[in-house]
Amino acid sequence: MPKKRRRYSFLLVFFIVVALIIAFVLSSGLFFKVKEILVEGTAAYTEQEVAALSGIHSGDNIFLINKISAARSILAKLPYIKKVRISRDLPGTVIIHLTESAPAGMIENRGLYWLFDTQGTLLESVAVLTPPKLPVVRGVTLSSPLSGDEINFPDEHKAKREPMLELLRALQTHELWEGVSDVDVTQLSNLRFTHEVCKVELGTPDMIERKLQTMVLALEQIEGPGTLYLAPVADGQPSRFVPDAR
Repeated sequence: MPKKRRRYSFLLVFFIVVALIIAFVLSSGLFFKVKEILVEGTAAYTEQEVAALSGIHSGDNIFLINKISAARSILAKLPYIKKVRISRDLPGTVIIHLTESAPAGMIENRGLYWLFDTQGTLLESVAVLTPPKLPVVRGVTLSSPLSGDEINFPDEHKAKREPMLELLRALQTHELWEGVSDVDVTQLSNLRFTHEVCKVELGTPDMIERKLQTMVLALEQIEGPGTLYLAPVADGQPSRFVPDAR
C-alpha cells in the first residue's frame, strides 16, 4: 500500500475514534451535567419559579436539554414574560435570559382591574382597592379575560382595540404616559385622556404621533387646569387650550 494511502487511512481512523470518544462523552453526560440554573431579567417571578417551569433539572446532560421546549413552557405559563433565550455556559451552567412585558394600562372588569401591555396581552388582575398607578381605559369591556391571553372585546368594541394600543404606545414614546390617569375611548371620533396638567381631547385616532408632539410643546406654555384640544392639528391648524372657568 502506498505510503500516502496508509497515512490517509491512519488519519481517517484516528478522527473517527476521536469523534466516537467525543460523542460518547457528550451523550453520557459524564462531564457536562447541569449543576446550576441562572435566571436573568425578571422582577415579576422568582428564579425558582422560572427554573421549575423550564423543565431543566440539575443532573441533566447540558447538551441534551431542549431549549425550544423550555422556552415555550415559560412563555405559556408566565404572562409577564414576552421573550426567552436559553444559553449554556460550560461545563455545567444553564442561563435563562428573560425579557419582561411592562403593564401599559388597566381595564376594569367585574370588580377587578386587568393589567395589559402595549401589545395587547393581559398580564394579571388586581383588586379594585389597590390598583397600581396606570392609565385606566374607559369605554370598553372585556370578554372572558384570562392572564396570558390577548385582549378580547365584544364585537361592538373590537374596533377600539388598535387605536387604544396605538395611543398608549405613543404616550410612552413621548414620555407622557406616567402623567396620564385615564384614557377614554368611548367615542372613536374623539379619543380623550386626562393628564396631570390638563384634560386632552385628541379627536380621531389619526396622526396620533403628530398630535402628541404638539402636546409636548403645548405643555410648556400651559399654566393651570383646562382642556387641550388637539383635533385641529390633523387639519393643519394649531392646538387650542381652554382654561377652566375660575
